Amino acid sequence: MRVIVVGGGIAGLGAADRLRDDGHEVVLLEQDTEPGGRCRSVLWHGVWAVTGAFAFLGAETNLGDLARKLGIDKPDGIADLAAAHRWNVLVKRKQNVGFGAFDLIAAAKHPYIPFAEKTRLLATLPKLAQIAMNGDPRDITSAAAFDDVNACEYFRRFSPTFVDYFLEPCVAMFCGYGEDDFSLTWTAWSTAGRLSWSGDQIWSFKERGAGRITWELGRSLAADPRVDLRLGCSVAEVRTRADGVEVDAISNGGSETVRGDAVVMAVPGNKVSALMPGLDAERRRFFDGVDYAGHHIVYYLLDRPKGDLLDTYLLPAADGFRRTGNLRFTDMGDGTTFAHSQWKDWGCRQHADASTADLLTIAWSDVVDALPQLAETRVIDSFISRQPDAICKRPKGYIRGLRRFLELGPMPRVAFCGDYLTNSTVGQAHWSGLKAAEDLIARGN
Repeated sequence: MRVIVVGGGIAGLGAADRLRDDGHEVVLLEQDTEPGGRCRSVLWHGVWAVTGAFAFLGAETNLGDLARKLGIDKPDGIADLAAAHRWNVLVKRKQNVGFGAFDLIAAAKHPYIPFAEKTRLLATLPKLAQIAMNGDPRDITSAAAFDDVNACEYFRRFSPTFVDYFLEPCVAMFCGYGEDDFSLTWTAWSTAGRLSWSGDQIWSFKERGAGRITWELGRSLAADPRVDLRLGCSVAEVRTRADGVEVDAISNGGSETVRGDAVVMAVPGNKVSALMPGLDAERRRFFDGVDYAGHHIVYYLLDRPKGDLLDTYLLPAADGFRRTGNLRFTDMGDGTTFAHSQWKDWGCRQHADASTADLLTIAWSDVVDALPQLAETRVIDSFISRQPDAICKRPKGYIRGLRRFLELGPMPRVAFCGDYLTNSTVGQAHWSGLKAAEDLIARGN
């Protein structure tokens, strides 16, 4: 087959990799000048700064398999980030409260949650354990039973403190979500299952960080004569025909219609409808309902040693931090500090039309608001990775809608992949690309 892959993020790269391994011809179209999507890194002041995804989960073995295939699984090149994912919540703007893994057991040990609230919170464990035990770790729709409940609304009945100083800031840190952006089903399935953030194995690469895996895979695909990797190539329209597919592409100021036997749509779910005007009404209804949370990342080089600053701070919306969700500080050993802050979706939307310079000014004002001792600190340099469509939201009802979409079955000559079909970890997005390719291979188109 000749398969066109639209989108060169980790899902599209995974699909292209699987297809070429099976002997198929692949045309991979990516609008940016390098592949990787939301899993890339840039070298900045001698530090590899990721522009999206920060780490990988040890339980997602497909990424380990990919690292071995690419020859980048050397133990001395792997960074264990488990300790780095132990965070401090800045409570009431003055008290730093540490917590462990992102799960209810860690919440039960949270020193700031009152005992009576903890008791009520622990009473919810049997229902949530049922989701975790019965759910398929590769199928989010297997846990759809409680998808009609908003997670924060549900937990507030038992422990408002847990929501304000554990759940909201923690989910905002990982995803940029606001309180209405995730259901009870997604929360339980994604944090207590076998492919979750609650485990102890969180890793990345010392060189290039999380972006190394997409950089190496992109290089491997570019060097393969079976793959036509076209960077800086945007897609205007995708059409299916009885005898194949057509993709209108634009690059270097010119347009071209690329033809193939099948297509893998590896773009964010909220981009699909605009690219496929021939979608049927039911599939279009699903894609039109897909929404993404913004999650900007701002990097700073500060003219001061780290000093008394903690490694990490989570900033709760309950205390007025609706825009910036967390801060991290690393002493560079030369009198400077490398720092970054991450924005929540609310802030990204409020300032969607702001210039980069204005965003940097606003972001630094948030840092000083949280940590006034930095007011006189000189910022040597800063840059922002703008991610307006970073992570798919899973509000109540979303997973049921996803199940209805999947029950429609495959679309002739088309396979879909991306984080919106599963979870937004790098490993799950990559896995969705593998499955899309295998689906096309099994169907023969």
